[in-house]
This record gives sequence, structure tokens and C-alpha cells, in this order.
Amino acid sequence: MSDSLDDETKPLYLQIADAIRSEIKEGTLIPGEQLPSMRRMAEERSVSLGTIRHVYALLEQDRLIESKRGQGTFVKKNEPDLLGRKDKALRFIDQTIESLLDLGFSTREAEIFFDLRLRQREDAARPIRVAIVASTPEERSVISNSLENIGAARAYRISMSEVENQPERLLAGFDFIVAPQSLLGALRDRVPEHIPLMPAAMNISRKTVNDCRLVPDGASVGVLTASYGFQDIIRQECAGLTGRTPPMDFLKFGDPEKTRAFIMAHDVIIVSPDYGELIDNREIALLRGPFIEEKRVIRTAFSLDQGSLYYIGRAIERRYHELREFLLD
Repeated sequence: MSDSLDDETKPLYLQIADAIRSEIKEGTLIPGEQLPSMRRMAEERSVSLGTIRHVYALLEQDRLIESKRGQGTFVKKNEPDLLGRKDKALRFIDQTIESLLDLGFSTREAEIFFDLRLRQREDAARPIRVAIVASTPEERSVISNSLENIGAARAYRISMSEVENQPERLLAGFDFIVAPQSLLGALRDRVPEHIPLMPAAMNISRKTVNDCRLVPDGASVGVLTASYGFQDIIRQECAGLTGRTPPMDFLKFGDPEKTRAFIMAHDVIIVSPDYGELIDNREIALLRGPFIEEKRVIRTAFSLDQGSLYYIGRAIERRYHELREFLLD
């Protein structure tokens, strides 16, 4: 089953990333210019902080922006290779090589030492890279947003279909790979042995449970999701609570006209989590304002369960300190 939206629509985070990419290309944003903080950008664009985290992560992957610890995020610039600075750097390197040779090390050993320290410096300055692998965009969004308060981590969302078609996607320097329990078996053969594969379990919010239990008898219930795959999760979590007989009706976002007709045909609308990050603006508008006022709308909320969050958080914290241990030597 596919978990992507129709080709003619684009998730909100990609729309924002494309807009910033265009501003950089056209010169509206110049090299070295500081971007708004993630929180401010989220407020300016009326989106969640998780959406902007994803946008900045994509642009940083594309080497269009760079984060400087304690300073902020900037449009990446290519500084000129000034001859004086280059000569000075080469002199320092020559002096260091001579010192190593005097200590009895070979040039090959010196190269290994340089490479080790350079890699350690790079690792000490970067966030912990966590790949979120799941079959549906809703699951990826829930897991990623649950981890956003762990400041040392940067989450990268990857669909299971991408992994199946391009297994090399998991070789992009990730420290951890996080996935729902149901995917661990399929991922074990694809994940390099040195990268920990960590299970993630989701919980439905207490408010969502209560809202589902309060659905009136006889009401027609329609469920809107950003993917087909998440319909199974909604069915499993909510069907028993609402006592729907016959089963609830389901529709995948992607066609604004079909979505409008679907909403009109039902008394209660249940919406998958984080839909604002995943669907077209035209469909977001259908779930706001006068059009929806006469409907009962249940905006479902999910999060990582406390056990998963604690387990993953501790692992990220340990990795963060491991990468910075050499600074204390």
C-alpha cells in the first residue's frame, strides 16, 4: 500500500523547503544571512515546530544552510580560499608532521592521526542523527515530533518504501534508526550492524480516546488520513471506542473535491494526527472555518509511549557524550 499523497499535491514541509530553496537561489536570501529561529519561523508560517525542524533538516542535508551552535542557522556561504590563510595553515601542518616524524611515526600514521582528530571534531559539532523509518507519514511525524524536545538530536524521516527501493538511504551516517516494532524484522537485514535499531511504540492520547467514546449513537463517522496505511491504525485504536456497526468510512486525503463531499456526508469526522504537515493547503482549509462548524471533528493525537521515549532519549544522550569525550582528554 502507498503512503504518499497524489503527485499533484505536496506536503506542507516540502512546500516551505522549496520556497526557502527558491529564495536562496534567487538571491532573496544571501549567503551568510541568518534565518529566523525554528520557533519564530513556525509562528510566522503558522505551522508546527516539528514541520520547521524537518524543513531545516532537509535544507541542511542539501548544504543550503548551516547551523552554528549557540548562534543560529545561516544560509551557507563559500568563503574565498585566501592565499595567506592557506599558506599559514600549510605551515602549521608541516610543523605538526615534522613533530610526529621526530617522535618516530611514519607519514601514514600521521595521516591516520589527522583523519581521526578531524572526524572527532566534525562529530563533536554535529547533532545526533536519528533516522525515523515507518510505512506511513503519520507515524514518521508522530515519532519525529515526540523526539523534538531532545535538543541534541536531529530526526530524518524515511519511508519504508524508500528503504525497500534504495537500501543505501540507511548508510547516510545515522547514529540510530528508530522504527515501529512491526518493521524491525524487515529492517534488521538492511541496517548495518554498527547502527542500533530501536523500537518505537505509539500511544493514542487520552483526549482522543474520550472524544471517540462520546460519539453519539447513530452518527455517521468518516475518517480522513494522509495515507492508506494509517487507516488500519485508526481502525484498530478507535473502532472499538466508537462502537461503529457497520464500520467507519475511510478516505485518504489527496483530492479536495472528494474530501469536501466526504465531510459533507458524515456527522463526525476523525482526522489522522499531524495532518497539517502532510496534506495540501486546500484540504487544510476544509477543516477550518464555517464549512466544518456543524460537524463534530476529532483531531486524533498520538505520541511515543514513555518507555520508548526514555529508552531512545537515554541512547541519544549517551551517544552525544561519546562523540565529545575526546574534548575532555
